[in-house]
Amino acid sequence: MIARERLSADVHQDLLGRIIRREFTPGQRLRDTELAEKLGARRTPTRQALRRLAREGFLSSQKHLGFSVKLLKKSEIQEVYPLVRLLECSALEEAPIPCAEKLARLESLARDLEAEGLDPFRRIELDSSWHAALIEDNGNSSLLRVLSDLKSILFRYEYAFMQDDELVAASVAEHCAIAASLGRKNRSEAVGLLRAHWDRCTEATLADFHSK
Repeated sequence: MIARERLSADVHQDLLGRIIRREFTPGQRLRDTELAEKLGARRTPTRQALRRLAREGFLSSQKHLGFSVKLLKKSEIQEVYPLVRLLECSALEEAPIPCAEKLARLESLARDLEAEGLDPFRRIELDSSWHAALIEDNGNSSLLRVLSDLKSILFRYEYAFMQDDELVAASVAEHCAIAASLGRKNRSEAVGLLRAHWDRCTEATLADFHSK
């Protein structure tokens, strides 16, 4: 339960986790009064959190109908993943070759992702941190902001991906191979491996979507 004196950011994180874990089903209507009672929060911060989730693309909002969880769409996977691949590869092409300290951080994040017993939500956080660290010093703040917004759309799809230990292990191996290429100062190889990584993630996510 969230304490009543807590702010909308707390409610936002709680609701975001529930949406990603599919505790709220796609298409389900969310009423602020009911949620406030369920979460032990006030109505105002609950409504602020719902509005923020709508801006971020997790909810739909219609006048007089309130909020509902956005439907999962095959077209969203097909449209957003290639954009993320394009932008992240472009960012890596322009980023400086990482120093030894940066490479060590990338390796540490990859190994943390590989650890057994992690819940999918934590795996998403670690995976996101690895990709963010890879290109954080690119220097193009606008590109990084757009990329971050696009990736937030994929959170709901990646929850299922991160439940599969084999898919996660493959991602870890690919992360390590990308970092190793950068360690050899072979940027073009690293970009090619990153492109292939996103292609595989797209195919795996589409396969999961079709299976359901």
